[in-house]
Amino acid sequence: MLDLQQLRQQLERLPATQFETRRLREEQRIRAVSTLREIAEGWQAVRKDVEEASPRRLVAALRARPTTVQPAPPRPTPVTVVATDGSQIYPDRHIEPAYFLLNIGRVAFQYGTTEEPTLDAVPDLRFADDLDEHFDEVLASMTTEIVSALRDEQELAELLALARDRCVPGRPLVALADGTLIRWMLRGMQNRVVEEALIARYTGMLREFMADELPIASYISMPGNTELVNLLRFHLGELDDNREQPIARGDGASRSQAMRAVPPDGPGVPESSEGPRLAGLLDRHVVSALLEPGERSAVFGSTSHIQRQYPEGNEICYFYLNVPVTKQESEIARIEIPAWVADRSELVDRIHALVMSECRKGEGYPLVLAEAHERAVIRAPERESFQRLLDRTLRRAGLPLSRSRKRSSKQRPRV
Repeated sequence: MLDLQQLRQQLERLPATQFETRRLREEQRIRAVSTLREIAEGWQAVRKDVEEASPRRLVAALRARPTTVQPAPPRPTPVTVVATDGSQIYPDRHIEPAYFLLNIGRVAFQYGTTEEPTLDAVPDLRFADDLDEHFDEVLASMTTEIVSALRDEQELAELLALARDRCVPGRPLVALADGTLIRWMLRGMQNRVVEEALIARYTGMLREFMADELPIASYISMPGNTELVNLLRFHLGELDDNREQPIARGDGASRSQAMRAVPPDGPGVPESSEGPRLAGLLDRHVVSALLEPGERSAVFGSTSHIQRQYPEGNEICYFYLNVPVTKQESEIARIEIPAWVADRSELVDRIHALVMSECRKGEGYPLVLAEAHERAVIRAPERESFQRLLDRTLRRAGLPLSRSRKRSSKQRPRV
């Protein structure tokens, strides 16, 4: 049980902390925007500095003037938008046989026509002995990380199939995914063979989107990325990269080259003479000061090392979008797109227009993704019904489901 009295006492210190955090963030934002405008004056030179230094932190790759702002273009009509989202029942070590369940929601809207929408879901039940031979050794334990990676892979596979199926010649289309297109999480598996295989399968499907000229984008709500902020910190000499020694100012070095190696951020690190250090600031805090509701930022490239395994033309780029929620509120979203899409301004405009249109319908979040989530989510009664179905199926075959005493105890009602 939750002791609300104790929590109430602990919450009393929150307002003061939040006020201080907001004060510092505003000071950081002012300095960040000033620095971004400074970089914009000679952004090609800054891009060269970053490429030569190759900092360890993820730093936004400049593809254009970073202060570029684009208003929302009109949405084309007729137009097709397709989306998928997934949920799962993770493996439970207290139940045998071990299994996991993926459920992928699929939605397709045909705007400007009288065609019926697609609203369905595809379940995918897997046991250890059903899995690919290359994964048997690792997937015997079926960790939550691997299940999540397989869910993302299945979401992309269903999105590709749905886009192909609903594509109408001559009619614009956008395929929209939820979350990142960069396989960050795969590097934490500590099994290079599995990592490489999963990345190859995922990027192989991205290659098929490009081959079929089906523009794909992903939507990240309230992103926590810091690549743009790291670019600003690099320019200010605030990144803790020990590859190079500080370069004294006044020797003709650029501002980006000066003081490139500094002590790590932490308690007791003094603020610079020009303002607070930018550690802790997020990209969305910076671009929110540049973008009016409906506007998008410049397109940036990702410098993630995992991108080296992406096929040419499928390296992931991104832009930020100011999404109106109410007349007074808005939210910064991150839109990720493959490089082949980013290189075609008409496709970037199409994605911008479609996402804005969907967010208006979805009150600040793309309606098509919200509908895909509704089809994908596995609610508690459905979970219980599936487990009863699984139990009955095994019992009919003389193989009752085996549960640990802990699991059985949790399922018994208590006084």
